Amino acid sequence: MPQRIAVIGAGVLGLAVARSLASQGAQVTVFDKRYPGSGTSQISYGWVNANGKDPASYHRLNAAAIDEHKRWQAEHPSPAPWLLETGTLEWATHPVIHRQLEQRVAKLRALGYPAESWDRARLQAALPELRPDPRVQKAWFFSSECLLYPGLFIARMLADLRTLNGKLVCHDEVTTLSTTDQGVDLTLASGERWQGDQLVLATGRWSAELLAQCGFELAMTEANHANPAACSFLAHTQPLPIQLSSNIITPELNVRPDGGGRLMLQALDLDQHADPARPVAVDGMIGNEMLRRLRRLFANSQDARIERIEVGQRSRPADGLPAIGYVSGLARVYLMVSHSGMTLAPLLGRLVAGEMLSGARPAMLIDFAPDRLVRPLIEDDKTAAPAYLPAAQ
Repeated sequence: MPQRIAVIGAGVLGLAVARSLASQGAQVTVFDKRYPGSGTSQISYGWVNANGKDPASYHRLNAAAIDEHKRWQAEHPSPAPWLLETGTLEWATHPVIHRQLEQRVAKLRALGYPAESWDRARLQAALPELRPDPRVQKAWFFSSECLLYPGLFIARMLADLRTLNGKLVCHDEVTTLSTTDQGVDLTLASGERWQGDQLVLATGRWSAELLAQCGFELAMTEANHANPAACSFLAHTQPLPIQLSSNIITPELNVRPDGGGRLMLQALDLDQHADPARPVAVDGMIGNEMLRRLRRLFANSQDARIERIEVGQRSRPADGLPAIGYVSGLARVYLMVSHSGMTLAPLLGRLVAGEMLSGARPAMLIDFAPDRLVRPLIEDDKTAAPAYLPAAQ
């Protein structure tokens, strides 16, 4: 008899594992209290990369995930491709930052990660509207890196899940869950119940709340208040006459194409002001500063306008590394939470489905078991909010 598996969370990780489980014959039901992609997956820069991701096992996981994305798209052609094989250009101006970039490139090359040196002339040819700082004489091009459109990626997985007879239940929150050695029992806000064999928690920054119901504490970085480790401004411009076909990481501004001539902007040093509870106006301090930086960076941007500014909230375990695996003490509950969800989703979907159905732990996941971040709540704490730890620096 096929295994009955519930997945809570219809973001990129939840849908990826649901798709892989269904493709291997499991009876899969995905639950989401809102709608697919409405959580962390909704607001993302969408940079698929393994750049600067330490330790080596984490780098290897992300590098393999880039290839998995490319295979998925090649094997499942879509009328609206979600993955853009753009590569990333990066440069630095400050001598200290430049040396750090050179050291990172050397380390990445030693790991077999593609990194190509571009001179100023080649950089200018690739970005005709660029106004390069006179100090920029060289850039690095990371050719394997990609960008994705989260909405289109989610649409592709939903289409696959329907084809594979997976079930999707939205706008109905899981209010209680219990487990035994025999199975899993879920109760929904509507009063409906689900009973089955296994459960995947792919609820991103809400994972700690669900585990707390079961008497366990998960150490996560706080993403509901101002915290530059977990919150980031993402600004979207109106269409501009700027020929940009790759992701660029510059000293003042990260910029990616966002479709139809629009650009997405990110300035990490401004994220100290990012607070999900306090939206910012497009014509306020943050928006105006981003536009000033954009105008310094590109010609044809003097009349640029920002359409909206969002605050992305990262699902970041306390030590910055993924928490992927069964939760000790909770029979049949598998946790999936990672900051690099956009990059890792297709690979984790396949690896986790294989582990859940075969019982064999994939070698690539050995370093990322969740036990390092999970502990039982003491009796007096079970009614309190779960504790959160600062991100590792």
